Amino acid sequence: MVETPPPVAYSTGTMGSWARAFLVLAWLVPRPVAAEPAPSLQGTFPRAASRNGFDALQEGWSSFRDHWLLLDIFVVLLLALALGALIAYHPSTRRRISNIDQLERPKTLLMYAVVAAVVALIVQVQPAMAFVIFGIGGLLRFRTDVGDAKDTGRVILVTVVGLCCGLKVYVVALPATAIGWILIYLLEQDVTGIIRVSGVNEQSMLEATRAHRALITQAGYEIIREQTKFVKREFSFMVKASPNLDRAKLQADFDTLAPEVRGAVDWERL
Repeated sequence: MVETPPPVAYSTGTMGSWARAFLVLAWLVPRPVAAEPAPSLQGTFPRAASRNGFDALQEGWSSFRDHWLLLDIFVVLLLALALGALIAYHPSTRRRISNIDQLERPKTLLMYAVVAAVVALIVQVQPAMAFVIFGIGGLLRFRTDVGDAKDTGRVILVTVVGLCCGLKVYVVALPATAIGWILIYLLEQDVTGIIRVSGVNEQSMLEATRAHRALITQAGYEIIREQTKFVKREFSFMVKASPNLDRAKLQADFDTLAPEVRGAVDWERL
């Protein structure tokens, strides 16, 4: 028969010592600090779907009272524009410009930088809008004929500003519209194009090039790149000028040149 060992007797002093040691350890263990929520714009815009009447009209405008929020939005948009300009006007890409599309590409990059910043601000308010914006962007880019890439950027910017108005996030819509308007105004101060002259005698190519170059610079055009093709008996000037310059006057000056250096002038995007 196996005998059961007698139970171990714990004295009150031993139990008290263990309890005191456990309490000391529990006090020494560092308590977890609750993580503070990341700052977000989502809570700054009032959304009250149950409002009606005059209260519904006021919804969204109260955010303009938060001057720090308004300043933060302007900083976000301007910083995105500045960083986009650093990439758009990189010196290595400017040196390899060979056509008008490459010359106009920085304007497109700047427009898309502003569009991306506005989209990020919208998604902070309504994360589900990311899928809506993605679908609208694909529809506009591949199913709508909006012209050049920079025009597509303008269309998308107008679309996201409309989304801001629909969400009553006017504090984003108004700064985005202001910066977009100023950006388009500055980028469209100059027009770019190509003046191509053909049909000149091969023996008079150099003299004809100098004569046309002199008239172009006198008219106020800035020559960005010049190309001569002796085999095709033509030369071209990639130029940049103000939209107010008189193209008809320059054409009249071309017509006054001597017949041996005069050629057929073709204007592209001017």
